[in-house]
This record gives sequence, structure tokens and C-alpha cells, in this order.
Amino acid sequence: MSTHRFSKDSAEIALEKFRTGKLDRRTFLTAMAGLGLAVAIRPTSASAEANEIVICNWGGAALEAFQKAYGAPFTAATGTPVSVDGAGPATGAIRAMVESKNVIWDVTDGGMVDAVVLGTGGFVEPIDYSIVDKTLVGPDMAAEFGICNYTFANVLAYDAKKTGGKVPTGWVDFFDLEKFPGKRTMCKWIQGQLESVLLADGVKPEDMYPLDVDRAFKKLEPLLPHIIFWEGGAQSQQLFRDGEVVLGNVWHTRANLLHKENPDFAWTWAQQLLFSSAWSVPKGNPAGKKVFDFINSSLQPEGQVTLLRLMGNGPSNPKALALMTPEDKAVYPLAPENAATALKIQAAYYAANEAELQNRFLDFISR
Repeated sequence: MSTHRFSKDSAEIALEKFRTGKLDRRTFLTAMAGLGLAVAIRPTSASAEANEIVICNWGGAALEAFQKAYGAPFTAATGTPVSVDGAGPATGAIRAMVESKNVIWDVTDGGMVDAVVLGTGGFVEPIDYSIVDKTLVGPDMAAEFGICNYTFANVLAYDAKKTGGKVPTGWVDFFDLEKFPGKRTMCKWIQGQLESVLLADGVKPEDMYPLDVDRAFKKLEPLLPHIIFWEGGAQSQQLFRDGEVVLGNVWHTRANLLHKENPDFAWTWAQQLLFSSAWSVPKGNPAGKKVFDFINSSLQPEGQVTLLRLMGNGPSNPKALALMTPEDKAVYPLAPENAATALKIQAAYYAANEAELQNRFLDFISR
């Protein structure tokens, strides 16, 4: 679920760029289409054809961004059209399509957690690594039923004006009310939340999973009166703008937007919580094996850098680093100077435990 929400949030960010004239009119109109305000790139009710590739993502500005970063290069190289459906690749929708044998998508932009869940249930194809070159992505980014198409991170953001110029050095500081007085913010959705708490409590990254939920709750409980829980990225950003919080566990894309607005808003990459989104292939996809050629194309570094610049999503291909400007590297979770202390969120753990954990977490923070 974290990847779903991040994908939607990335589209929101890019749409705001269109509103402020930072991207062209065509891209803006396409983004509006993704929100149902005009004719979309491809109607969501249409059926996929064997001679095209249909991507499903979460709509909004991600429609045009994915077309520019992934679709256009593949079409230029192969002549095969690529369409983008912004309906949102919810796991329930994929299950329903496969069960009814009415699959309209060839490849979906979900997360590694979804890839594991759907793969275990028999709803997506194994990635064909005789076609897809798994060496194009970083370590642990190529799984049986999904391969990473971009990365993102939860980071510790702060308001330097309120901290008196003091810079937090990790999640321990999130709990230090004496050193950093004031409210904090965390996300109400579970992925990447308890990990930050346990890191603050001294758990080593290699010992993180399975999560010690009771230990995390015990550590977090005294801090609850000082936490405002956010539901969406825009809200996390607004809490800083309004001066309501001094520290926050937020997506790196939102931290970057805050910094662009006001240099007093900053973040540390120390102990960032790293996520991998992933391509998955619904079983019975109309394009068949051709979709794996598209996936392989999407892992090339040039297109991934394009997506970074459009939406802030970090490349999964390490070779993309050589194409980046210093400004690109500053917002790239896997840049060497940023990734030294990153904790990779474990998809398999959440695939098995997220539903129960989410309910427990909501009950806990509602006390």
C-alpha cells in the first residue's frame, strides 16, 4: 500500500508543476485526463491488443511521465505502441481481471509487496529473466514476480528555523524532545513507520525483521501526544508549512518540495527507509512475452533519469547515476552519499503481515 500511495503522491507533485508552468501544456492536459477531466491517453475501459503494450499506473501526471520515460523510448526502438491507463493497478482489480479471463493490462506499476501477494496467489506471471536482464537493477531488486522500476524513501525532515540550526542525525533525534522540542509527524500507514521507531530504539538493520511490534509500541507510546499523523503527502508538507511540526517521517519527494519552497526546510538521508516499486505482469496479458521486452527497455538508465526529473522517483539502474547532475543526485535515494545508512523495507515481510499490522497500528495510535 505504501507504493500505491507514493505513486499517487508523485502524480500530485508533477501536476502541481504543470499548474505553475514548469512543464508543457500537452503534459498538463494529459494529467487532467488522468483525473477524469478530459480525454485520457487511453480509455480505461478499452481492451489491450496483442500489438501494443498497456501500462497501468495511478494516473494524474504519471500518465505522461511514464509515457515519456518508458513508453516513447520503447516505441522508438521497436515500433510497438505503448499506452498508459491511469485506473490504478489495485490488487483486487488484477485478481478480478485474471479470474474473469478479461485482462486489459500488460504490465502494472505496483510495489514489491503486491508482486509477492499476487504471485503467491497465481495472478501474475513470473518475470522472464531470459528476456529481462536482472543485472540492470541494483541488489535485491529483481524478484520472482516483480522487478524494480523505481525507488523512493521515507526520510527524516526538519525545520531548521525551529531547531535553531541543529541537524538531526537519525531517528534517535526524533524521540529527543529536549534537543528538538515540538510536534512531530508520522504516517498513519504502517510501512516505514515502526522501522524508524525500532532504529531509534537501537535495533540494528540486519535484525529489523520480523518487526518487534511490542517493542516498537512501547518506544512510541510516550511520544504519541507529540505526533500528528498524516494520511497523504500533501498533508505532510502542509504541516511543516503551517509551523505545526518540527520533525517528520515523510517521503523524500515531499521533503524536496519543502526545501525548494524554503531552505529552512531540509532533511537528512541518515537511516532513510528505502522502498522499491515494481513492474508486474498480470497472468493472461494480451501482449504475451512482448511485455518483457518493454520491461527490459524501461530499465535503461536514460528513461529512469527522465522519470526522476519529472516526478522524483529514483532510478533502479545504478548506471543512471553517471547521467545525473549534482541536483539530480541530491534527491536520489541511492546516490552513494545518500544511501550509506539506508534500511531496505522488506517486501516479503509486509506481504505476509501488513493487514494485521495496519489494524494494530491504527488501534494503537487512536488511543
